[in-house]
Amino acid sequence: MNSEPLPNNLVFPMQRGPFQNNGASPWYCTLKLGTPAQSLKFSLDSGTNMSWVTSTLCSTDQCKHFAGGRFDIQASSTFAFTDCLRRPYSFGPWGTMQVESASDVLTLPNDAHLNSQLFLAAAYEGDQFKQLDWDGGLGLPCSSAYVEGRSSFVLQTLMREGQLDPAHPFIAFDWDAQRRSGDCRMGAVDSSKTQGPHLFLPWSVYSALPGVEYIWSTELKSYSVGSEQLRSNIKFALDSGSSQFKGDSALMRETLARISHSNQPDILLEFADGQMTLGSELYECLIEAGPQQGQVLPQFAPLGLTNLVVVGSVVMDYCYTVYEYQVVKCSHEVYSLAPMGIWLFNRPDGPQIITRSSSKPFVPDARAVLDGKLTLPGPAIETATVAGTWRNDYGSVMTLEVSGRQVTGTYRSSTGSTGEYSITGCVSGTGATRTANQPLALAIEWHDLGDETKDPSWNWASGLSGQLSVTDKGDVLTLNHVLVATSDFPELARQGSYIDKLVYTRAEPQVQITPSTSIEPFPVKNTLAGHWVTVDGTSLVLSVHSDSKQRFGMVRGSFKCQEASAEVTGFTDINTLKCKLSLQSVSLTATLTGDNTVFTLCGTLDLMADTLSLLVLTSSAVAPAHAYLATQISSLHFTRTTDAFPSAQSLRGK
Repeated sequence: MNSEPLPNNLVFPMQRGPFQNNGASPWYCTLKLGTPAQSLKFSLDSGTNMSWVTSTLCSTDQCKHFAGGRFDIQASSTFAFTDCLRRPYSFGPWGTMQVESASDVLTLPNDAHLNSQLFLAAAYEGDQFKQLDWDGGLGLPCSSAYVEGRSSFVLQTLMREGQLDPAHPFIAFDWDAQRRSGDCRMGAVDSSKTQGPHLFLPWSVYSALPGVEYIWSTELKSYSVGSEQLRSNIKFALDSGSSQFKGDSALMRETLARISHSNQPDILLEFADGQMTLGSELYECLIEAGPQQGQVLPQFAPLGLTNLVVVGSVVMDYCYTVYEYQVVKCSHEVYSLAPMGIWLFNRPDGPQIITRSSSKPFVPDARAVLDGKLTLPGPAIETATVAGTWRNDYGSVMTLEVSGRQVTGTYRSSTGSTGEYSITGCVSGTGATRTANQPLALAIEWHDLGDETKDPSWNWASGLSGQLSVTDKGDVLTLNHVLVATSDFPELARQGSYIDKLVYTRAEPQVQITPSTSIEPFPVKNTLAGHWVTVDGTSLVLSVHSDSKQRFGMVRGSFKCQEASAEVTGFTDINTLKCKLSLQSVSLTATLTGDNTVFTLCGTLDLMADTLSLLVLTSSAVAPAHAYLATQISSLHFTRTTDAFPSAQSLRGK
């Protein structure tokens, strides 16, 4: 593919196997493992932090893959187990294999021998493995700090043993899809291929999914399909072991939906300093083997990697790609590698996918080797917010806005009545993380904001309390729901209180909404207004307002006790008397001052007895593993009074 090899570097000849619809790169290098040497196909994989090979530890019905090779451990005199345990190794959402740890001699293309530690695949199954064009992989993670401890890092080992110059810390991939041949060059760059439009993608750690900090990730300013921007300020990773675009499940599904309804839109990736554009002729690929052989399919796959876009050969086939490290020398023969970033260069004879160059130039000279220590930037603690649009399992959609601790929004229900309904509520803390959920309380007034036909549910209210959590599959709202029906709704529900668990995931806004913050409140006279107290002294002081159309009541007030206080917001039905009902629905929310706790109080005001009976859902911030203890239920019974010596015991839990 190019001229004579540059001095002091190692070239791995590579071949392109059949393109298959499994998300794995079709590129591999044939290397020899063991004594006597056994030829096997290896991926040179920048998307993993360990080295592995399919082995004869697999039973005959396991480890079936397209390449078909297995390393025969008993045929190698230099083979040795380094551990006595078999364990699962996860490739994340892509799949899992059972592995055992071992060591043996790897023969490199220059006939040098490298003592290597690696994992032996002892079991795996699934279509993604069946379509694999290689027998194993050699990991090329972004840093030696992230290498799996029982596995060798080839580039670092070559530097340590004097076979590569640490001043040239490059791994360059040069693939020609038309000729189905290429190479991976370690320790040098072909400067003749670093001319013209280029991109520099500085490394930035991806921390949304713990354990995959080893990927070569960078900041992605925006991701667009055609003229429509679908995401902004997420992460992008270039993975030589991958083929198709994959990653964030919602984003990949949205991409496929827009491709199916549009006329071959371009995919536009905009970075802080540069831009890449791929036409449909590049991401619509002919499947050359496997179950979809002969089909031309868009290469986008949901993979549960939150806020991340990963791609491999679909981009790298058309670019000269250079991964660059910073080398640190700790002692005489100890070299550590830190990530600098990735350089991409348009191939002059191929599609010009880099449509705006980076301003930073590439200089193919020797790099300085640092002495001493270097600190890698730690992963930022990513927090999720309840702000956004959410859809539950029933198909109901709510859109929430957050200002400080106050939450407002609008709800569209898919059960019972249809229409738009107002939301108010509160959160505690600054957001949810991988280690701590965020408590949330909401109140919903079921009087339609639009011009829908009136029905009995217009007198009802709901209270919701629960958690926002950050999961591998995205952000999730898990809320306990109390629906207070103050009247019968024929063929739907009888008067009473109904409890349900609702799970919401993020969704794209489908309709224009009328935010509840746009409603101008006016004071109104209502029986709920006043001072209420329980037997143990818990106190509520409430006032009632309404919008200009007198549709429903907006409640404001305070909760006071000897230990804590809280502002209260919520809703109530102000049309109870007009509708000749004896029960008035009430739903209130509050967050305790100085405590990471929110609560919803939902129930009825009995107009005849002048008593206020409320179910209390109290939610506190918990670790994800303890989510089943996040919300506590209790009840409070208030009477009207002018005196108050309250206690918060029933709200704070026993």
